[in-house]
Amino acid sequence: MSKKFSVNLVILLALNLLIKPIYLFGVEVGVQNAVGAEQYGLFYAMFNFTFLFNVLLDLGMNNYQKIKVAQHAEIGMQNMTTLLPLKLVMSGVYMIVTIIAALIIGFEAEYWFFIGWIMVNQILSTYLLLLRANLAGLQLFVRDSILSIADRLILTLGVGYLLIFGTEDFKIETFVLFQTASYVIAILFALGLLPSGSRFFKFNFSVREARSMVRKTWPFALLILLMTAYHKLDGIMIERLSPNGLLEAGIYAQAFRILDAGNNFAFLYAGLLLPMFAKLFVDDFDSIKSLVDQAARLLIIPAGIALILILFYGNWFMKLLYVEHALEASLSLKWLMGSFVWMAVSYVYGTLITASEKMTTLNWIAFATVILNVVLNWIYIPQLGAQGAAMASFISLGFMALSQIVFCQKRYSTLSLSWISKAVLVWCATAGIATVIMILGIEDVFAFAITAVLSAVVFSLIAFDFQQLMETLKSKSAQ
Repeated sequence: MSKKFSVNLVILLALNLLIKPIYLFGVEVGVQNAVGAEQYGLFYAMFNFTFLFNVLLDLGMNNYQKIKVAQHAEIGMQNMTTLLPLKLVMSGVYMIVTIIAALIIGFEAEYWFFIGWIMVNQILSTYLLLLRANLAGLQLFVRDSILSIADRLILTLGVGYLLIFGTEDFKIETFVLFQTASYVIAILFALGLLPSGSRFFKFNFSVREARSMVRKTWPFALLILLMTAYHKLDGIMIERLSPNGLLEAGIYAQAFRILDAGNNFAFLYAGLLLPMFAKLFVDDFDSIKSLVDQAARLLIIPAGIALILILFYGNWFMKLLYVEHALEASLSLKWLMGSFVWMAVSYVYGTLITASEKMTTLNWIAFATVILNVVLNWIYIPQLGAQGAAMASFISLGFMALSQIVFCQKRYSTLSLSWISKAVLVWCATAGIATVIMILGIEDVFAFAITAVLSAVVFSLIAFDFQQLMETLKSKSAQ
């Protein structure tokens, strides 16, 4: 399974590296530069607000379905007859709850366009993720990888064209509407990628069936609720608690976009790992430690390299991307990239706990993380704004990641000194290279490029198993 993980990871990364960086640093950065920090801060705050209630759309269905299809494909696919109509009902509930919450908070009139359309986009996104869950559960990882870039590819082509060739000033509202169109097209494409016998689902909705399904999925839903609160409350708390709320939210969004770029790839790793871990728990429990070691080497170590690069070159990098508030955003970015390392740890060990369906423990850890994050945000944001939220993120995510490692070690003895020792070697080498280059006084753009290339070489020599990858590729071509 660890060999299969390596091959599919290479395919997944290759496809996403073609599109995601262009989208994140070309389209999203282009949109923010075109509309300004405050207008993008408005969109960012409302995106986070509508995402807070996303658990009502998902109810844990996606991860539950991914695990069940991976364990027993035919039985798992039969769940769709209940899951699809249940999701339709919950979409209506989600819209009602979100609107009531917005009225209670008292958002101004200019906010409501974004609330309405982003709600639609959140609904469409969860349907796309449910279809992708079936593909991943069926171990059709290449198709799932293609779908992982579909909506971003459409946005890159459409919005990118308008940013470059448009004759009128680009408006943030246009970006929101293009997101809607991209999700619709991607969903239609997803239906085409499903196996022919699984493209059309019968609806078999009843209150009894729905209640039974919710009882099975609610632990997954609770985890999503807690992690959504964790990841999205910071944007809202910045807008509400900081003296310059919208501006600080926009600055935080500038820094968070870099974290989001890394998180997009890390999330894909977790999506690949979850059905593999679930299958191993049923078929080959003894191989779990090997897959954990492989995943940690390929995810956590690169995350640490990214952190070191930002610590040395963060100021230059943000100036390269943004025309406003680059230095302020770089202060937040350094803390957020530290958070990214903790997120990488959680994407390995938290995914293992999810696959084992030990959701009670995982939810208690997540609950404690949310409480810690809210308290720290309440303390830091009024004084430090965006940087305070980033510091709170680093501390609380560190607590969560270390707690997950401790649980997995006690339960499954999965902590491997192999990947840890390799991580230390790679990170020390990267920091050493960056220090020497800084002493030499090489211009930033060349210094960054040289450090990144040499650190990739060091990672490849120490942490990446090319022999295993080549053996797997040869065995696949021979089949």
